[in-house]
Amino acid sequence: MDIRERIVKFVSTVPNVVSCKAYGSSIGYQSGYKKDEKKQVDLIVIVDNIKKFYEENLKKNKYMYKFIPKIYFKHASEKTLRSAAGICYTTDINYEGDIYKMGVIEKKDVLDDLLNWRTYYIAGRFQKEMFTAVEDKEIEEAVEINRKNAVTIALILLDKENPTIIDVYESLCSLSYKGDSRKSLKAEDPNKVKKLATGSKEYFDKVYKEKTNLFKENKDGSIKVNYDLVMKSVKHLPKDLYKNLKGLDNTDDLDNNLKEMRKIINSYLVKIISESSKGQTLKGILTTGVVNSASYAVEKLKKGRKKDWRW
Repeated sequence: MDIRERIVKFVSTVPNVVSCKAYGSSIGYQSGYKKDEKKQVDLIVIVDNIKKFYEENLKKNKYMYKFIPKIYFKHASEKTLRSAAGICYTTDINYEGDIYKMGVIEKKDVLDDLLNWRTYYIAGRFQKEMFTAVEDKEIEEAVEINRKNAVTIALILLDKENPTIIDVYESLCSLSYKGDSRKSLKAEDPNKVKKLATGSKEYFDKVYKEKTNLFKENKDGSIKVNYDLVMKSVKHLPKDLYKNLKGLDNTDDLDNNLKEMRKIINSYLVKIISESSKGQTLKGILTTGVVNSASYAVEKLKKGRKKDWRW
């Protein structure tokens, strides 16, 4: 049984799942890692009611929760559980030899972030390689809109002469790390973006290159951006971002317009991502337990604090 089949089996043991996505190096090969290397399985479990989920799962799967998280999930209100980016993580779940990190979030919060980029926490993750263990039509439609908007932003931010297809994917993968507290603490692999872009190229070609008309790849690997179409697509971006870009979405003075748009987009993403990232970090101490949170942080710091740090 391969990892994807094992994920489906694990998800079948938890209650009331509307949709489920697996992400990270366990399901998508990142260059620099060994393909047969055992990795944590990262899951986002989408439910209709997060409070009801924990009430039922605490009874059904007690083994998943340490002492502090068990108390937290038992007594926290739905409003508290949906705070920060709306997602609650449980780590170090050992199921039939695989270790899972399971995030639980309500469907309405997923749709809100995919379509409106309220926190970019879910939107950013869903722009990268994922495996769908349980599918929901409404979620999948929102995923496609989110991806289209991500390509638009990635191309606007692509400030490079003679860019390649990998440059596009690096620009896209870097979006969710702008303002991330792990970045400022150097608690993330310094080559993460490059590994994601190169390791997931086949997947990105399928979900981005083959579906967009905003750019075309040449035989030598370079790309040709259609800025007329890019500017027309700006009006389809999340409304709070678009209202800051309105008036710049034309090719009358392309270079200056792109320059101004880059400043606005970077500032916007840094603000919303930093706010949700800090909130999730604090929330994680309660949802995963002090020991697990500390262990996870140490592992991230080991990856991130290397010589020749680059972003």
